[in-house]
Amino acid sequence: MASDLGKLVLGYGFYEKEKKKKMTRASATGFLAAVAMALAVAAVVVDGCDNVPSMSMDDACLKASTSQPLLALCHGELLNAPESGEVTVYAVISARWAQWAYEATSRAAAGLLGNNNASLAAGERAAYEACVARYASAKARVMAVQTQLLECSYASPKQELIDARVDVEACGGELSRFAASPLHAMNADDQLKATLAYELTGLIIGK
Repeated sequence: MASDLGKLVLGYGFYEKEKKKKMTRASATGFLAAVAMALAVAAVVVDGCDNVPSMSMDDACLKASTSQPLLALCHGELLNAPESGEVTVYAVISARWAQWAYEATSRAAAGLLGNNNASLAAGERAAYEACVARYASAKARVMAVQTQLLECSYASPKQELIDARVDVEACGGELSRFAASPLHAMNADDQLKATLAYELTGLIIGK
């Protein structure tokens, strides 16, 4: 049952490796098509967890979204999800997207800190260092949530996602004085992803 759910994210695991490469537009298009095919196969083999609702992607996004940006993000993340599937599947996919976003922002922060970057003011450097630590915590939490959901375990995902969102928002607070930083916009997107992962999981276990 839980192992069947795990098959859904195999394509996403493959993507995690591939996205680290510098791809041309053509190769990226081909790769996304391959991911879509992998997920189409996964939609056939997913069994699911007991007592978890199933609904279309559109319905899940409508129920989970409290704003138009959140709705648009939901449709983008779940674009290749099963058309009518278990909500656990949607929640895992969203948590995985959050993980990837946190990893990207953390790498960007580390890059700005790299080689003892003399162009950074002391306050900006401290903000980036705080963000790296916060993002490490947020990443660990959303990875734990994925494992728990795939095992049909619902005791702690809600709190893990709340704490992950707190971490990401805390980084946003650190960056509030540095609106020109590329991390500022990335963090704003990450906060949206954190919210969506929480809202989709809330369709399973409440908010």
